[in-house]
Amino acid sequence: MAVIFHVLKEEFERLQETESAYSKAIADMPRGTPRVQQRRNKKYLYLQYRDGERVVHDYIGPQESEKAKEVLEKIKQRRRYEKLLKETKSALKEVRKALRGKI
Repeated sequence: MAVIFHVLKEEFERLQETESAYSKAIADMPRGTPRVQQRRNKKYLYLQYRDGERVVHDYIGPQESEKAKEVLEKIKQRRRYEKLLKETKSALKEVRKALRGKI
């Protein structure tokens, strides 16, 4: 039984490190939802997010610009990390339950 406890404890520590890494990576990426607005036959990219009660629109640039493509790629990566973080938290909860407070 001590071997199982040791393996679960190692998995718990690994999941905590993974959770921390994903959280830091998400914090460094742009937040918000990309929105395209058309102004006089041109399309521009904005990031829309909530700041308290207000909705903020951050201008990124023309939709086809390199900066806009980079931001869209970072948003896609952030969403992937958020999904993985959610799965990690779920696994962490299960390991915590299996250890029953012995750590």
